[in-house]
Amino acid sequence: MKKYIALSLFLFAAVSCQNFLDIKPHEEVIPSTAEEFSALLHTYLDNMDNGSQDYPIPSTSGVTYYDQIADNLEVALSSSRSILSSYPGEMYGGTGSKSTTIYSNFYSLIRDCNIIFGEMTDRESDMARDVLGTAYALRGISYYELLRRFCPPVDPVRDDQPGLQLVATFDMEARPLRSSMQETIEFIEDDLLKALSYNVQTPVYRFTAPVVKGYLARFYFWTHQWEKAIEWADEVMAEYPLLDREGYRAMMTPSYTPKGNMIVKSEILSSSSTDESAGQYSPLNERPLSIRFLNTFTDKEKADDIRYEMGVSRRRLATKFIFSGMRSAEMLLIRAESHYHLGHKQEALDDINNLRSRRIKDYTPLTMETLPEPLLDGYISVDANGNELTPLIAMILTERRKELLLEGDRFFELKRNGCPEFWVPIKSTGQKYVTYSFMYTYPIPEKDVEILPGLQQNEGYEKYLTR
Repeated sequence: MKKYIALSLFLFAAVSCQNFLDIKPHEEVIPSTAEEFSALLHTYLDNMDNGSQDYPIPSTSGVTYYDQIADNLEVALSSSRSILSSYPGEMYGGTGSKSTTIYSNFYSLIRDCNIIFGEMTDRESDMARDVLGTAYALRGISYYELLRRFCPPVDPVRDDQPGLQLVATFDMEARPLRSSMQETIEFIEDDLLKALSYNVQTPVYRFTAPVVKGYLARFYFWTHQWEKAIEWADEVMAEYPLLDREGYRAMMTPSYTPKGNMIVKSEILSSSSTDESAGQYSPLNERPLSIRFLNTFTDKEKADDIRYEMGVSRRRLATKFIFSGMRSAEMLLIRAESHYHLGHKQEALDDINNLRSRRIKDYTPLTMETLPEPLLDGYISVDANGNELTPLIAMILTERRKELLLEGDRFFELKRNGCPEFWVPIKSTGQKYVTYSFMYTYPIPEKDVEILPGLQQNEGYEKYLTR
């Protein structure tokens, strides 16, 4: 333990991608044992447990950001004193912007994982294997989260989409340009599969084998590898089966302790002796849920769906327990949509009926003939392949929207399904702000683009960003 102080040398927060490698020990004690190297990871894991950072999994307040800038909340009715964000453009530009901070934080975590891979000589002890497995998981997850934010939506028929700056070793001299999308996808897949090969089961490392399986399902889903997404979603659901209405009620009652079929959860520790503040973010009381979201529930569902009962107040405020992490219901939704894209329509409908039967009292299963037509006032009008919505895919997307409200999903659903443009009015200023299609992909930090010749900026930001 006495050597842990030397680890502070490695933990400086990078202010841009260009200095995430510029950290090297000079006349300091370098960690040598697996226990000492594990401190690099536990810094991040402890902060996640305390909800003091928004990576690799966001805090309670951080996860709501992706609903704030999407279409589940009514920006026009926000209080004039609201501290909530209104549209994605508010977080872009400048060294202190949210997008730049996200970029730097994830690359800082990648850097520390690379230190472990390059410097830790122990590869065989149980602790070393836990450390290596967790480091591969965290590096793969970091690149996956950067892919979702800083790369365009994956289009499997294109071979010209830009990927990420891939850094696989701790090297002060490396200044990589962006890889291709396919190279990035292969890198992430390799990291997650390596993580799984270590079969981490020690709970203190958080990103255990079941969690890695869940991220594999997410990753293959995001990259349109539908068969593999189904395979890993099945693996997770075998260990964490779906809960019924009362199981859902117990799981989603505020608590810091993971419950039910929560596979991983951030913010599991509190300085309070009670759970009263768990899963709450009071500024959300300044912004009602949107009519477009409320209209996804029929009158019967508003009376009988436990998600409406626990999630919506009479004043249209969100009362749902804010969850940041991974639950098995997401795996079922991944499986349902993947079946749909593979043409397995009945399997997809069966999954949706399974979910709805566990949320809606006295539920009557839907058939292909009784599926409702897609809502005309929804912003999503095409699916992930750019095809017009059918009643079945519209139902799958609607159920995902209901189930994962305030769980950090909606912004990425809009991005996955057409990047729809829409505008919101700001009550306090009388102005309107437009979410343009290019804004679903965050800009590469401006400083990095200026310093590194040839580093490709994302489309749309040439005139938008100003220093």
